Amino acid sequence: MSSTGPIELLPGLVNAHLHSPYGPYSRGVTRSRPFEIWMGDIMAREDRPLMVEEVEACALVTGLENLSVGNTALMDQHFGIQSQEHMVAAARAYEALGLRAWIFFSLSDLPYLCYTREAFPNYPKAIPTADLPEELQAMMQPFPLIDDQLNNAANVIRGWHAKKVKIGLGLSNPVWCSDELLRAAAALARELDAPLAIHLEEPPVQREVSFGQWGMSGVERLARLGLLSERTLAAHVVQLDDADVQRLAHHRVSVSHNPISNLKLQNGITPVGKMVAAGFNVCLGSDGQASGDSQNLFTVIKFVAALAEFNGLRELNGIVEEMALHMATENGRRLWFEGDLSQDYIEFSEPLGPYGYAWDEPAAYIAEVYVDRIPRVARAQEIVEPPRVGEVLVKVAAAGVCHSDWHLVTGATKHAMPVVAGHEGAGGNSGERERGSGNAVPALLTKVF
Repeated sequence: MSSTGPIELLPGLVNAHLHSPYGPYSRGVTRSRPFEIWMGDIMAREDRPLMVEEVEACALVTGLENLSVGNTALMDQHFGIQSQEHMVAAARAYEALGLRAWIFFSLSDLPYLCYTREAFPNYPKAIPTADLPEELQAMMQPFPLIDDQLNNAANVIRGWHAKKVKIGLGLSNPVWCSDELLRAAAALARELDAPLAIHLEEPPVQREVSFGQWGMSGVERLARLGLLSERTLAAHVVQLDDADVQRLAHHRVSVSHNPISNLKLQNGITPVGKMVAAGFNVCLGSDGQASGDSQNLFTVIKFVAALAEFNGLRELNGIVEEMALHMATENGRRLWFEGDLSQDYIEFSEPLGPYGYAWDEPAAYIAEVYVDRIPRVARAQEIVEPPRVGEVLVKVAAAGVCHSDWHLVTGATKHAMPVVAGHEGAGGNSGERERGSGNAVPALLTKVF
């Protein structure tokens, strides 16, 4: 790779923050809104928890999407049911693809859909639960006990052994966690020697809640409770002052910078320049498909470079495009992955210009993506299990709208809009046709909304 000549190869990119359970069915569905309104929108769409098979399918599609745009390693913070079966299903999908990955829990014990008086008694704007609409009260389900959450996480982490995919401890956000949970999670992370991922200082409201309820920023609270270290990955980190910057730098915390989702959810612009100047390990992330939509880190690099006048990078010595690429490659590779990441790279079908990785559309020119020098995009089709006796593998050619879908149109069946209709598909045998088999019709494909 040369900064003055054409580029034929690039190091594999590292996606430092995403959520595979908000899978491909969430892409392009939500519009730009303040974080809290967007969160309510997302929660209203979740008519039921994902089944284990659906979690695996979401991770598989998310992993394929990451591979196809040159991301050879990723950090997936898991939302939803966090049983051993669900966590292992996602890990199994990434392992099958040959990706390097960390999958993190996302533990909470305080409500995150609304700041209630019962859970946040010191926050002046907190609302009594009884004053909330019944629909909102119904969505605010109680959390499992802290000991049960931590014991489950410990058992899953200890029980999973794989070469490229690891499972780590994660917390949702300090404003959604009690001191008791944060303190216990810090002790467990030390006991397991496990890295810890957490969302931190996202929209202004979260900082307001933190000062109102605990009298300090989320960063200071995490520092006091022993959760900040060189094994901590903090996502977003938008709302912070100079004292917070110094605290994070002192503890050598890594940060996942997600500029696209930060702007879409109106969180603000992360002071990346200050972080880099303070010695942070700043990485780049796409966020989940519900908030960042695309998993394309080349687009993220473009945003970082384009915002250089506002995020502080322009004030530093260096070429902003190269700094952004460094965040997506070298900095991401410091995030505790297994193996030799220098063996991961992207091959282009035609050379890029010297700064094409930032300003062109490089994903369109990817010929192959290698992990451990193995062509993983070409190998991806091998993960499809061959049909067993009495089964047929169908390549779906068309989907049909049935009466159940019409119920959504008429309002007879209630579901958050918009939806993707059509859960009856028709197609041909993707392998050799058996005599007389004709076309096959799978019925009731799951999770189509």
